[in-house]
Amino acid sequence: MILNGDLLISNISLAQDYIFRRSVVLICDSDNNRNPMGFIINKPLKINLSDVISKVNKKIRLHFGGPVSSETLFCVHKSELKLKSSKRVTKYLNHGCDLNEIIYKCNNGELNKDNTIFFLGYSGWSYNQLLEEIDDNFWKINKKYSKNIFKNSDENLWIKLTKKIEGNSYLWSHSPENIADN
Repeated sequence: MILNGDLLISNISLAQDYIFRRSVVLICDSDNNRNPMGFIINKPLKINLSDVISKVNKKIRLHFGGPVSSETLFCVHKSELKLKSSKRVTKYLNHGCDLNEIIYKCNNGELNKDNTIFFLGYSGWSYNQLLEEIDDNFWKINKKYSKNIFKNSDENLWIKLTKKIEGNSYLWSHSPENIADN
C-alpha cells in the first residue's frame, strides 16, 4: 500500500522513460490509492521562483514536479509553517499554497530552500495504475526518508537512495544516465 510521505524510487524498468528515469517521487496525496499524486523531488530546473513570479525577490530554485499541469506552481513545505490552502502529507510535511502568501513569505525569508520546495507540475496516476507499476517493478518504495527532502532534493538523491537497494538498480546507479552511452 502506498501512503502519503512514501518516496518512489524509479527502477531500471524506467530507464527508457524520459520523464521518470532516475526519479524520486514524494507521494503527497494517496487518497486510498485511487488517484495518487506526488512530486519528483530530485529534478531541479534552471529557473528560480523569481523568474516565474516577478513579485518574489528571492532566488529559490524550482523543480520539475512531473508532467501533469506542468505550468502550474505547487509546493511542499515543513508542516510547522502552517500555510493557507495546504494539506497534510505527513507529520513533518504539507503541500499546497496560496500565491499571495508565497510572495509575502518568500520576500520576508519565511519560505526558503531549507523549508519549502517549489514545483512546476506534478506526477499523477489513475486508479490502480501506480499499484500495477509497483507490481511490475517500475518503482521501489522508501518509507523512511521523506522528512529529509529539504536537505537532499538534488540530482544525486536518486543515486544515494538507489545504492541502498540491491539488484539491478544498484548496477544502474553506477551507469551513465543514458544507458545507451555505456
